[in-house]
Amino acid sequence: MADMADERPRGAIRLFRIAGIRISLDFSWFIVFALVLFALSAGYFPRTYPGYDTQTYWLAGFVATLLFFSSVLIHELSHSLMAIRCGIEIPEITLFIFGGVSKLSEEPKDPRTELKISLVGPLSSFALAVVFGLVAKILSGLPILLVAVFHYLSWINVALGVFNLIPGFPLDGGRVLRAIWWWKTGSLTRATKVATDIGKTFSVALMILGALQIFSGMLISGLWLVFIGMFLRGMSERGYEELIIRKSLEGVPLREVMITDVVTVPPSLPLNQLVHDYFLHYTYRGFPVVADHAVLGLVSVTAVRGVSSEDQAKTMVADVMTPLREDLVIAADASLAEALSRMVQEDADRLLVMTEGRMVGMITKTSLLRFVQIKQILET
Repeated sequence: MADMADERPRGAIRLFRIAGIRISLDFSWFIVFALVLFALSAGYFPRTYPGYDTQTYWLAGFVATLLFFSSVLIHELSHSLMAIRCGIEIPEITLFIFGGVSKLSEEPKDPRTELKISLVGPLSSFALAVVFGLVAKILSGLPILLVAVFHYLSWINVALGVFNLIPGFPLDGGRVLRAIWWWKTGSLTRATKVATDIGKTFSVALMILGALQIFSGMLISGLWLVFIGMFLRGMSERGYEELIIRKSLEGVPLREVMITDVVTVPPSLPLNQLVHDYFLHYTYRGFPVVADHAVLGLVSVTAVRGVSSEDQAKTMVADVMTPLREDLVIAADASLAEALSRMVQEDADRLLVMTEGRMVGMITKTSLLRFVQIKQILET
């Protein structure tokens, strides 16, 4: 589980929703899926259970790999459903090369909530290990390769649960440590700093262990440990930075930071003119689309990127804009912290600030981050 205040990965593919939560696949997920599939089908199963043909090994490997990633999804869903039960919105779960992340719209409000959300993930993995172990026992009279698939799934879920209990943020064990330290000190910031430092220490240890394995001839497993260590270190640092950002925004009215002199574009503007006169001139990533003082939607640079240079002259802003929706609007009396949570929840770069149906300003992630940076400089 991770508290992700940044955007959904650009390469993510949205699949479906479970209990209102978007399930997405990052393109990097296909890399690890292929690696696990190959390791099982061409390595572990043939070496441990000889005597079957190649097609059977690959079928067993595919089933095991698919159920393994289903287990990862269940692990993340357990976090998300507990968070929702505790009143925290979870807009999305993304599966990627190192597992999965649940995007929390806000921090837990107290240590007890943090503890419940954190522990339910490893507990779900241990429960799955028991279920797969029981299935293997029930199927014990069938071909041994079929039984081996469920033995593997039982073992890998135990490993998943144990790994996540390592007390280093942002792993579940790190969040458990943070909850305990938070309860002891009363400071979420201090608790996050302690858990983050331990998480970074653990990630460095993983990288050192990986380097030793590489030098001893175990190239693949060594590289894997180095990459996991690098990833965990980055996640630890980013998790602490995101908490500082949220704390910096608490209690600050949206009106103090929002852009009041908003540059707008008409819906009939050709895209080539939009690119030249607006995107390249103002260097903004998006603009509200307005006609007769009414806001019709938003147009972003990513929407224009998919239109060829030849077609931009005959394509209008109205053809590519995102129509105005309630989730792109925020009230003028909201706080900056609420604006950030909304951007995370709705996967938006900017929100229109509206009062009685009239646009009075706009808030962007860039302006939020700039505000935090300046505030930190002034407070140091």
